[in-house]
Parts: sequence; C-alpha cells; structure tokens
Amino acid sequence: MADKLAKKSARSKETNDVFRRIPISAIYREAAEEGILNWQEQWEKASKAEATKQYFPTVMDRIRTKHNLTSKLTAVLSGHGNTNAYLHRFNLREDAKCICNRGDQTMDHILFQCVETRKKKRHYKTPTKNTKEVACKQIRAYNKAQESV
Repeated sequence: MADKLAKKSARSKETNDVFRRIPISAIYREAAEEGILNWQEQWEKASKAEATKQYFPTVMDRIRTKHNLTSKLTAVLSGHGNTNAYLHRFNLREDAKCICNRGDQTMDHILFQCVETRKKKRHYKTPTKNTKEVACKQIRAYNKAQESV
C-alpha cells in the first residue's frame, strides 16, 4: 500500500514538494555522530585501557587532540611500550625493575619518576607527585579550547 502511494505521489505533477532533499553532508554528519556515540558507549563499558583513559577520558577528548598517533606515542598512552614491567608480564624479562632501582619500569615511571630518564633528558621539567595529573588536565584543557574554536 505504502509503495503504491509513494509511486502515485512521485508520478503526480500536482503534488507539492514539502520535503527537500537531504544533503549528503547531513547524512555523513549524522552517521559520524552516531559512530562517536557508539564508540563512547564501548569506551565506557571497556574494562581495559585504563592508562589511555587517564589521558583521554572521553572519545571526544581523543578526537579533538591533533597529535599524530605514532607507534611510540600509542605505546606511551596505552602503557604497552617496551618496558621491563610490560615484558615481565609475558615472562620476557626476569623482573620488572627499572635500572634506577626505584620501582618497576612502567611508562608512568619512565615519564614521571625515573632519575635515569631525568639524567638523560635534561630538558624535561623535574617531575612532581602530581605531574601526571597536571599533564592530563593540560590535555583536557587543550581539548576544551579546541571545542570552542
């Protein structure tokens, strides 16, 4: 029945066009928005990716960040880099200790606590207890600033 009415309406020259064509850009935008909503749902339900979620609490935070995701940056953000702690999980290292002997060699340790890293990278600022928290806040602030542009 609906098909017959649609065909009749399409063939009729007396029918007023109430509806306009939907621009393809609107279709793409709606599909992208729906994809982001689905991604966000999966992101919230995921029990993994805690390291990455510290940097990007929401999907939109990640989308707004204009960093090129290289394999090295992905390793840092995900905590899956070539560190002793990570390799020890798979029995590829005898232990997870860092060469500085002040903790396990995780990405967080290397970036924010390791004295050996500080010696090698003198241009880094001296880390504090809340350096990671500050870095996460800076990323979020940058994302919010991009939102208003």
